[in-house]
Amino acid sequence: MASTLPFEILIEIFSYLHPKDLYSLSLVCKRYRTLLWSKISTTTQDIWRTSRIRYILHPTFDPPEKMSEQQYNYLLMVVNSCQFCGECCRYKLAMHWEFRIFCCHDCLLQRCISRNSLMNDWKVSGELLACLQQVITPPRSKQKLFLVSDIIKTLSEYHDIEAENKRLIWIQEKQSYINNMIREHKKYKAQFELIRLFDLTL
Repeated sequence: MASTLPFEILIEIFSYLHPKDLYSLSLVCKRYRTLLWSKISTTTQDIWRTSRIRYILHPTFDPPEKMSEQQYNYLLMVVNSCQFCGECCRYKLAMHWEFRIFCCHDCLLQRCISRNSLMNDWKVSGELLACLQQVITPPRSKQKLFLVSDIIKTLSEYHDIEAENKRLIWIQEKQSYINNMIREHKKYKAQFELIRLFDLTL
């Protein structure tokens, strides 16, 4: 019966569901996924936003720039295990907003490289190092760590730019982005920890 209900009724029903239930429903069938997983539909975004506001027990920030409500809700209220290995022990897990990932310490370390290795082995210049997003809260390490996948993406962007003046502009914009990300990380990390501490539905 649910598969034949008009979208208008489904939207009304979905607006009363917890983000975990919305996520589960998006996996049930193509019809539900179409309704619940569009990143450009204002209706879809409103469904997830309503759910977030209804079920989080205190006010929350809007999603970070370029992040959909689905991804935001998933990171805030749904994910509870390492996105790489499935580790569930909360004391081994951490949210890294700068990379939009929730993972255990071991998996993060396996995917990171130190500043020294970047300079000595990868021969990355100091100018480009300033354009790379550092792991803001590295686990069990006093070294400055960087996520390898992010390094590859960033260096690829840089080398795709041929004109020197455009490279200089890119460097300035990237460094500004890094500074903004540090401020964003502090804000969203504090919010995440508060939600996980007090919201008993998680």
